[in-house]
Amino acid sequence: MTYLKFISNAFQRSLAYKLEYYTGLFNAFLYIFIFTSVWKNVARESPGFLGPWNESGLIQYAILSTLIKVSFGRNENLVTTKIKSGDIVYDFLKPYNFFAMYFADSIGVSLFQFFARAVPLLLFSIFFFGITPEVDLITVAKFIPVYFFSFLIFILFGFAISSLAFYFTEVFSFMILYSALVTLLSGSVIPVNLFPKGWISLISYTPFPYLYYYPTTVLINMPLEFSYSELLVRYAIQTVIASLFAATVYNFGKRKLELAGG
Repeated sequence: MTYLKFISNAFQRSLAYKLEYYTGLFNAFLYIFIFTSVWKNVARESPGFLGPWNESGLIQYAILSTLIKVSFGRNENLVTTKIKSGDIVYDFLKPYNFFAMYFADSIGVSLFQFFARAVPLLLFSIFFFGITPEVDLITVAKFIPVYFFSFLIFILFGFAISSLAFYFTEVFSFMILYSALVTLLSGSVIPVNLFPKGWISLISYTPFPYLYYYPTTVLINMPLEFSYSELLVRYAIQTVIASLFAATVYNFGKRKLELAGG
C-alpha cells in the first residue's frame, strides 16, 4: 500500500502542473510532425536510402516510437534534488526501500504520460496521419514483455545517472551526454537497421536500442536480425547489467554521503 500511495501521489503531482503538461504535449505533436515530414521527403527524394522500409512504414515507425518514448516518464530530478538538499537522509530513515520508492514514483509519472500524452497523440495520429497499426493479439502478447523490459532499463539507467549526484556537484552534463546517446542510438529518430551493418551489430550490444527501437519493431511486426526468444534473452541480460550498474553507483554513493547540520 505504501508504494501504491507513491504511484498515486506521482500521478496527481504530474496532473497539477498544467502548463508543463500542455507544453510537453505540444512538443510531442511538433516532434511527430517534423519527423513524419522528414521521412516523407526522404522516401520521395532518396528511396534507396530506406533499405527495408517504405514511406508508410517509416511514418508509422516514427509515430509509434515517439508514443513509446512519450509514455516513459522521466524522473531523474527526484533523486538529484533530494541529494542536493539533503532530504534523502529522511528517506533512508523511513521504512521503505529508496529505489522501490523511486520506481513506484516513476510508474505514477509514466501512467500520467501514457493516458494524458500518449493516448491523445495516438488519436491525433490516427485522424491526422491516417495510420492504422495492424496489431493483433499475438503482436500485443509479444509487445507487452518487451515494453516492460524497456521501461525497466529506462528506469534503471535514469536512477544510475541521477545517483551520480552523490559524487558530483552537478550531473547536468552526464544527463546531456546520456540523452544524446539515447537520441542517436535508441532508434527514436533513425531506425537502427538504417545504420551500416557493422554499426548495427555494435549498437545491439549497447542498452540504447532496447529502449525504443526493438519495442517499436515488435509492435509493427518488422523482421529482426534474431528471433523473438533471443530478443527476450538479450533484454534479460541488459536488465541485469543495468541493475548492477545502478546498484553499484547508488550503493557506493550512499556510503560516501556526507551531510552537514544538526
